[in-house]
Amino acid sequence: MDSNPNSSPELNEILKSFNITGYPAFEASMMKFYAYLAEENEKYNLTRLTTPDEFWIKHVIDVLYIVRYFPEIASSNFKVADIGAGAGFPSIVLACAFPNLHITAIDSSHKKTDFMRRASELLELKNLSVLTVRAREMAAKREWKLKFDIITARAVSTSTDIYSEARGMLRKNGKYIFYKTPRQSETELGDIRKLTVTHAVKWNCTEPFSLPRNLGERIFIYSL
Repeated sequence: MDSNPNSSPELNEILKSFNITGYPAFEASMMKFYAYLAEENEKYNLTRLTTPDEFWIKHVIDVLYIVRYFPEIASSNFKVADIGAGAGFPSIVLACAFPNLHITAIDSSHKKTDFMRRASELLELKNLSVLTVRAREMAAKREWKLKFDIITARAVSTSTDIYSEARGMLRKNGKYIFYKTPRQSETELGDIRKLTVTHAVKWNCTEPFSLPRNLGERIFIYSL
């Protein structure tokens, strides 16, 4: 990975458009995070991204688009569960951007959760907890029943699998928000509607949106 983590002026303007309170501190944290990710990636192959622009666009900007469609996330004290958090996306980005959130990053890989814990300490994140566990095992424990306001997942499993494994952890009137591509949504939205046809939960998706520099299209599948 390229060790220069600075975003370009063009990308910097996009990042500022997410209205992050304390943006300079957020940018500094992301640069520190990128440097650490680049260093650790050489040892553990945590991500396939190799350039700073890919980091800023495909990880940071991609993650932050959630507040364009769900702006309440930026200002509410939500408890958020991130299923299959991987190397900390969206967990670490959201925790840095929005200190009001209380985020639990969940992954079954010790390699990835160990990395997230070290990164969290480096960035001095007080609002992020990291658990090495499978979502279905966690959901079976009483202490996690109806615990979270939002359950999210990015680049892991299908919407139906995530819902089935984690549903016991979501509070009444809570929301599922899944990061997806438009192609994934073509089948997954219909599948999860069929699965939950008799449940007290309905589903929709946002319009597709494009990442800068034509580096991909994204969409959110979410519960109403």
